[in-house]
Amino acid sequence: MRPREHGLALVYALVLMLGALILGASIARTVFGSMAAARMERERMVARAAAGMALADAEADVGGGASPSSARAAWFAGGSGGFADGCGTGSQDLGLCLPAASPLPPAWQAVDLAAEDGTPVVPYGRYTGAVLATGGGVLPARLPGYLIEKLAPAGGAPPQILFRLTAIGFGTRATTQVVLQAIVRRPAATPPPGNGQSGQGGQAQPAAPTDPPAPGSPAGTGPPTGRISWREIPNWPELHARALH
Repeated sequence: MRPREHGLALVYALVLMLGALILGASIARTVFGSMAAARMERERMVARAAAGMALADAEADVGGGASPSSARAAWFAGGSGGFADGCGTGSQDLGLCLPAASPLPPAWQAVDLAAEDGTPVVPYGRYTGAVLATGGGVLPARLPGYLIEKLAPAGGAPPQILFRLTAIGFGTRATTQVVLQAIVRRPAATPPPGNGQSGQGGQAQPAAPTDPPAPGSPAGTGPPTGRISWREIPNWPELHARALH
């Protein structure tokens, strides 16, 4: 009986070794999967934080940016010019867009927010002077950016102007992208009352228009720029691809 017992012991040992190998492989697979998921979540958190910073930078831009007396700031206050069909690519109107007429896709879908050259996306800090480090470690691989679409003026007193801001942020790898969108408002600049001079027919003539007051100044016509709503657009790549066809 001794040879048979030795044979069974060998079988049992092999079964136990096989079970240990399977268990070890399962544990290793779980650990590596968890590490990959943690890396992906970290990537997404970096990209989302960058997109949030770009959204705040766009709000500051709408509020007047670093140059409240510039032509760009005047356009945000309701002045003529600046916003045209498509999106601006110049030094002052970069990233300023008008909503496309239906059934055309809106600018935030038609424009490639993740394009390498960036045009017409406004890079972070372009009009506000804000600085963001990129590259290396847990920093974003690229600067985030944004577009600003001018929507129809909102009613009420004082009148408000609505803007749709769409921002994109990148993770430590440029392929990780998060797109956030917000609707913001700012008071429209109101022309001063008539200057009392009489023109033809003895009617008082309105005073010549002046530059809008700086955002937040006592001469403003309402509350400062404020965010009405915001959302994340997880399927932006699909929407952009659909807009191209």
